[in-house]
Amino acid sequence: MKRYFILLLLCCSTSSVYGKNLLTIHTYTSFVSPLYGPGAQLKEVFEKQNPDVEVRYIANDTLPILLNRLRLEGERTKADLVLGLEDLVMDSALFEKTVPYASCCLAFTYDSQKILQPPQSLEELIQSPHKIILQDPRTSITGFGFLVWMKKAYGEKATEKWKTLVAHVLTFTKGWSDSALLFKKGEAPILLSYTTDALYHELTEGHPQFKAMVFPEGHLCSQIYAAKTKVTKNNILADKFIAFLLTPEAQNLIVVKGWGYPVSGEIPDSWLKAENYLSPPGAIPFTSEEVSTESKKWLQEWIDGLIK
Repeated sequence: MKRYFILLLLCCSTSSVYGKNLLTIHTYTSFVSPLYGPGAQLKEVFEKQNPDVEVRYIANDTLPILLNRLRLEGERTKADLVLGLEDLVMDSALFEKTVPYASCCLAFTYDSQKILQPPQSLEELIQSPHKIILQDPRTSITGFGFLVWMKKAYGEKATEKWKTLVAHVLTFTKGWSDSALLFKKGEAPILLSYTTDALYHELTEGHPQFKAMVFPEGHLCSQIYAAKTKVTKNNILADKFIAFLLTPEAQNLIVVKGWGYPVSGEIPDSWLKAENYLSPPGAIPFTSEEVSTESKKWLQEWIDGLIK
């Protein structure tokens, strides 16, 4: 009886201390990274505006892993929202509502101190001798994006192009963060990343020698979404957080901390004045439905392209 009473006191105590409305948000690791993620700052501002709310992030290594987790959990998931969903991996079966809050474009970042004459097109990159760090399309959203990029650029010749490219790929990492660490260590002079990656290196690290390649064939670009799960019991609070993401203050944090292009805010002066700022380049067209239907086939072509 005494043991039960102590447990009851602990439960009551915990409830009084943490007696707030809990909003559980699933996202990917880099979103909550103190280096290049806006997660912590967005949480701080939203909780300050809503003192009765606690935002709790559940970080997954990559977006594909996150979605697989949600599918496995099904109706048992605790997730109210997912942040970081992209056009590349939309799953309408999981979500009641999706709202874009930013956008991004893939690009290759290179070290201009090591490569004086960078490739001027995707084809030149494929044919070049330079070592490249890529991400695995089965586990990484950037890797999967490049899979789609290659397919849309080369169609039935994609497997042949993969065979040429893989000859000078250093590695396929599980996610972008792993690739970025290898690049910073100088393991290879080219990294599959984003158009804002070089800007990040310039403004936060003082390394303007890292540049982005812009290709005339176009780039793979995507909207970035907040998605409310179908099973959330916090509909009003989830909608409130989504609306918050579109406010000027949140949009600014998404830009300067998350390095994405805003959907409703302005590009900051610090970006516009930077040597390495790039506006969104020309985009290669694709649809979420097309990618969902063809992704298994395209992944098999990639695997075939790795076999010499």
